[in-house]
Amino acid sequence: GWEPTFLGFFLWGGTSYTLTEFFRRLLTSSLSSSGGGVSPSLEVPIILGSAAIAAVFGSCIISPFESVRIRSVAKPDFADSIFGVLTRMVSEEGVISLFSIVPVFMSKEIPFAMAKFTVFDLSTDFMYETFPAAREDLQLSLLVSVAGGILGGISAAIVSNPADATISEMKKAKTDMGPVEAAKVILDRAGIPGLFKGLGLRIFFYSLLVSLQFLVYDSVRFALGIGADDLKLYLDVLGSALRESSGGG
Repeated sequence: GWEPTFLGFFLWGGTSYTLTEFFRRLLTSSLSSSGGGVSPSLEVPIILGSAAIAAVFGSCIISPFESVRIRSVAKPDFADSIFGVLTRMVSEEGVISLFSIVPVFMSKEIPFAMAKFTVFDLSTDFMYETFPAAREDLQLSLLVSVAGGILGGISAAIVSNPADATISEMKKAKTDMGPVEAAKVILDRAGIPGLFKGLGLRIFFYSLLVSLQFLVYDSVRFALGIGADDLKLYLDVLGSALRESSGGG
């Protein structure tokens, strides 16, 4: 039953940074004043908003894979393969059945992404302001990325743990348990602390995962000689060229 989860998170992992940066760019451009800059007071809301919007798309990407996984665990004899589970669910219940758990994944992915990107950005900005030399030193820059990733992962684990615990309860169930029913089972069994069961392990896992994600991201960027503002500059030039082309037509 691990195959759909792996595929789903692989696809989401490959698009999360791209989508978040795209929406961040879009919001920044939309909210910029005529003078060309965006108000400093809007920087954090822009990060939160872009991460949240990207997470909505991510939830839609992950949900079909997790729906198949949950069904294959709840009913092992439903079909003889993951593809068989997918085909039977679609033929008997419609495509919409693959997206029935989108809301519960949004309840996890949205706060997770918002915390991850916001804490990473704020913490790395603080570290670069405190240690300006890190901007010019590759090893120090990567160390900053790792530290920011760890902080982002810890924050993301804490805010998303209740939804994570609910999803875990759904996966363990031998029936097609819904998110509300799963949360009620947890609360009846252990109360509010039950929603934070496994937090220590998730903090360790997500801090490691997120720090590695940002480390790989920045390592590739540095290896290719791409500066933090290079993409922004490229998009600015491309946008200007397209505007001039449209105006000339």
